[in-house]
Amino acid sequence: MSLFLPVLYLILGWGVGRYRPGIRHRASTLLTRYVIPFVITYNVATKFNEMYVVIIGTVVAMMVMMRVSRWFSPDPLRNLCFFYLNIGWLGLPIASTLFGDGATTIMIAAYVGSSVMGNSLGFMLLSPHTGESNALLAKKLLISPPVLSVALGIVLMPLHSAISHYLSPVHEAATFTMSFLGMAILGIWLSQTRMNLSDFKHELVEALWRAVSWAVIGLVIIYLAWTFHAEAIYNNKATVFLLCFLPPAANIIVMETYYVGTGRSARIISCSTCISILAIACYGAITTLVHVTQ
Repeated sequence: MSLFLPVLYLILGWGVGRYRPGIRHRASTLLTRYVIPFVITYNVATKFNEMYVVIIGTVVAMMVMMRVSRWFSPDPLRNLCFFYLNIGWLGLPIASTLFGDGATTIMIAAYVGSSVMGNSLGFMLLSPHTGESNALLAKKLLISPPVLSVALGIVLMPLHSAISHYLSPVHEAATFTMSFLGMAILGIWLSQTRMNLSDFKHELVEALWRAVSWAVIGLVIIYLAWTFHAEAIYNNKATVFLLCFLPPAANIIVMETYYVGTGRSARIISCSTCISILAIACYGAITTLVHVTQ
């Protein structure tokens, strides 16, 4: 049942999107400003020692993937869609549902690293401005919800026992809300985008190359985790390889609209998300069967 819950949430969102698509703005505001920051702060405050390696690793992996993307396309928007993944609204709720708390910790750390790097590299690739705009971007990144949540979590680390004891039920409710609304928002978004067969064929090829590239990086990460006894990562190998199947981040369309004034990435993200959902369903079924048989 846990395998199909994220898909169910997405279907519900798709149905809502046919009649009340505007609700996605309120839902995304609730997630971005309150729910996800709380979950990040809670996990940093209670599990920081398990997270900082993943944050740094995500940043390095995205820089490598940015270079790899240049081999396939000179298009900056295509480059961004290749390495900036939907970890927050798709990967995080699915990993939490399928693989539990250990997976949640890893995905939150990866989300923090990808949010900072995705917005920074998105500005570099899409924005025509330089000089003061870079300083403005740095200022915005420093006061962005993911960065502020990490800072608050670090400050609260001495209180980790009390936070874990008293706020654990709130964290569970926030995790469910994040899973439900994150997938529902994707469903609403998908209901508003038209796609054709040629779009799916093109994005399928792109998704395969992205999966292969992330799989190689995942193998390196698992090897390093084994070498340096990073058990939190090594014991959650299925979560690491889940990154191979994630689509481009929905935030890309926001950056494209702001910096370029176009919306080409909407179709790319929509097609990739549909492909990813099918791939993740198969991946989840396989990992669940392997776990049951062990």
